[in-house]
Amino acid sequence: MSSGSPFYPVPGVTPDALSPRKEICNYFSSYPIYSLAWSRREDRNSMFRMALSSFLEEPTNKVQIVQLSPHHDPSHTPERPDFGVVGEVNVDYPLTKLLWHPATGGYAQPDLLAGTGDSLRLWECEQTGEPAEMGLHKTNMRLRAKMTTRADYSEPITSFDWNQVDPRLIITSSIDTTCTVWDIETQQAKTQLIAHDREVFDVSFVAGSQDVFASAGADGSIRMFDLRSLEHSTILYEAPVAVAPSSSDPNLGDAAYYPGNGGVPSARLSSLVPPLLRLSCNALDPNYIATFALDSHIVSVIDVRNPGTSVVQLVGHQAPIHAISWSPTSPSQLCSAGADSRVLVWDIQQALTTRQHQQRQALAAAAQAKQLSKLTATNKSDYGDGRQSPKSPTLASGAQTSNAIQAVAQAAAAQALTQQPTNVAPSLTYAARLPVNSLAWHQNSPEWISIGFGNTIQTLRL
Repeated sequence: MSSGSPFYPVPGVTPDALSPRKEICNYFSSYPIYSLAWSRREDRNSMFRMALSSFLEEPTNKVQIVQLSPHHDPSHTPERPDFGVVGEVNVDYPLTKLLWHPATGGYAQPDLLAGTGDSLRLWECEQTGEPAEMGLHKTNMRLRAKMTTRADYSEPITSFDWNQVDPRLIITSSIDTTCTVWDIETQQAKTQLIAHDREVFDVSFVAGSQDVFASAGADGSIRMFDLRSLEHSTILYEAPVAVAPSSSDPNLGDAAYYPGNGGVPSARLSSLVPPLLRLSCNALDPNYIATFALDSHIVSVIDVRNPGTSVVQLVGHQAPIHAISWSPTSPSQLCSAGADSRVLVWDIQQALTTRQHQQRQALAAAAQAKQLSKLTATNKSDYGDGRQSPKSPTLASGAQTSNAIQAVAQAAAAQALTQQPTNVAPSLTYAARLPVNSLAWHQNSPEWISIGFGNTIQTLRL
């Protein structure tokens, strides 16, 4: 953390969120902001450039490209913007996500920006010499493609991911239960599959792979697929079942139906599997995926090598979480933001190390229990009538049986310990003015994180 970072260690009291000023850069839009994405290019003219989209309940929304002004003064007052608009286009509906071209294996010329909403759109973004505000130059945004699975109507697209290994591939998720893999060169769908039983809310390629991806949906599960073998999928995780009053019970409003409880309708409950809203695949380690459920205050981290349960739980938010992202340079760091206006940074390295130690202990205990069980079985009588073998005195046999039982119990306890997630507290926190809807971690300058709340974008330095 830099000396002037707006983040503060936890525990501790967070001072005024806008102090010190030198580590925060602002952009103030005329519209509520929902999605944002950092440019992935490393050249100086594009490095501090972001795309963002509006959230308006009307048929005209905006997609803007903003860039850090060369005249940016880090000591200015909070009311003055640091980013200026260099490009803008209109779209009918709010976009659910934006991403720039991955820039692996060379830069696309011109740069490409993708966004999803009612369709998958691609824009070619090319800088011009025409002057813009704040000493910047305009960027021309030309629609290159608008892709849908049907010509007449397409279900809304909830999210997408751009493949880092093969940038020709984009995968989208939709409320129609499907995931679709697109080839942006041919502008055609390569594969479409039914991924979940209900709506699919998020999808992401696994780090370092052009074939393996994971999805999260309204059925409360995370599933993993391989494009080389789509006949099978793996359910990595299912959200724990919650309980809620059964609204379908015709007697729910009748106080007489709840005798002994003062007429309070708390006795009749029904199970509820909360939808998983977002997932984030670790950018460096393909074994870890982070996710959170609807209205949840907790981020769950899953190890794909141990499906069925979370290995780490990030506990620190006081209201529902809205966004998560792994660090682009550290396999153990995450950032989350939510309705409590908090941006929290986590480091799970110690928790993962502790869990690996517990797993080694469980394996060792299981091996010891197996060995003692074999010895006990070897020393038992072969007579079949319960008499002791001459080679197996009663005292020795009893001691071995007791040791075997104890070893089995220890192995079971050690195994049970590995099935419980480790709770982790945040290492850094930042307080925004309003609930935070989105965040983006700068890929080429990982000391910078951008957040969106209301009509404001803030770029924070760690």
